[in-house]
Amino acid sequence: MAIRGGYGIYYSGVAFAQFLGQPTIGFSANPFIQTPDNGETPAFHLDDGFPQSVIKPPPFIDPTIANGGNPLAVPKNGLTLPRYQNWSLTVERQLTNNMKLDVSYIANRGTRLTDHWRRLGLEANMNNPSVLALGSNLLSSTCDGVTCPGGVTIPYAGFTGDVAQALRKFPQYNNIQWRGVPTGSSLYNALEVVLEQRYSHGLGFRVGYTYSHLVSNGADSAQGGNGVNDTVQNPIATSEYGLSSDDVPHVFLVGFTWELPFAKNMSSGAGRYLLGGWNLGGALRYESGRPLNIFMNNDLGGFLFTGQKRPNRVKGISAVKGGSNPLVSGYSYFNPAAWTDPGPLAFGNAPRRDGSARGFPTYNEDLSVFKVFQLKERLNMRFEAQLGNIFNRTDFCDPGTNFSGGFGTVGTQCNQPRSIQFALKLSY
Repeated sequence: MAIRGGYGIYYSGVAFAQFLGQPTIGFSANPFIQTPDNGETPAFHLDDGFPQSVIKPPPFIDPTIANGGNPLAVPKNGLTLPRYQNWSLTVERQLTNNMKLDVSYIANRGTRLTDHWRRLGLEANMNNPSVLALGSNLLSSTCDGVTCPGGVTIPYAGFTGDVAQALRKFPQYNNIQWRGVPTGSSLYNALEVVLEQRYSHGLGFRVGYTYSHLVSNGADSAQGGNGVNDTVQNPIATSEYGLSSDDVPHVFLVGFTWELPFAKNMSSGAGRYLLGGWNLGGALRYESGRPLNIFMNNDLGGFLFTGQKRPNRVKGISAVKGGSNPLVSGYSYFNPAAWTDPGPLAFGNAPRRDGSARGFPTYNEDLSVFKVFQLKERLNMRFEAQLGNIFNRTDFCDPGTNFSGGFGTVGTQCNQPRSIQFALKLSY
């Protein structure tokens, strides 16, 4: 028996240009000068210098340069490196000369992870939910450049947006897309059990089972505008710690190599030559579905400028109906009665990722069969057949998660159908 443990701290890099582009507003220019006669004479002479009336070198010290746009912003701590802490404890027991059993506890704690810019809430130019008390009619009313309806103070002279825009912290901008926001965190805990037999008497295998739990505050896969992490509903409650989109509680894996014993006792030399020495290998994987983000049409977006709105989750009602063929007409993966509409301009209580509403599980079996034929002393031939998804299982893509339309519908499969290929190799 052996007991092993470990602890380590690791730092990752920052993908500073991922998804959002470069923060060069005010520091770049692409000037263009048209010749007066379609190129017969030059637009200007370099000996005279660049025409200052047309070509103005950056930086541009102009407070209105990005008005009405979606400027990129860089936080002071934007280059803080993500940090991961790993710790583990393993108990290993030798059962026979060739077989052992491992039982492990494995954990990973992620902090300062690169996050989506909406996680900054009001600093990302979203409105406080308190503005909803003004009502949709007033919030959608337009300021005339001098005053705003309802006694709302105009943010600056000449402003012509609606009242909701005027109430933003930075009313001259739309969304402020912060780069490299290090607000993400995650925690992974897992129990792993592995039974392994090294190759002996024609058989070697490895069987593993993992029971795990992965939670995060939403920083799951990217920092910017890819939409995966844009799940902020309430601008003043942006860090919703809960299930990660990559939470897979159950994973069962089998890998094996087996020399088939068909010809061991055959008296015929030809029979042993043709039927002996065949090997069967396989990789089998079975895992739970991932938790889904249930959302609905966002009537808050034009007033709070949030990424999404969610329905209410009804307690005690199963979320998934299941069924054998999701592609039949009228099929719905979800039970719509498990959610309700919270009403206009109201937040739903459905979690960011719902553990009771998971996608389809994954089942897959890949096999290979091969044999080496010794033709001459220095010449041999290897025949192999590779069979992917041997049982032709269908892993369906995630169902529609928009409660307002297409809810629970399944479009297609997300894995490859069964494939079989043969190979013949001569070695000399």
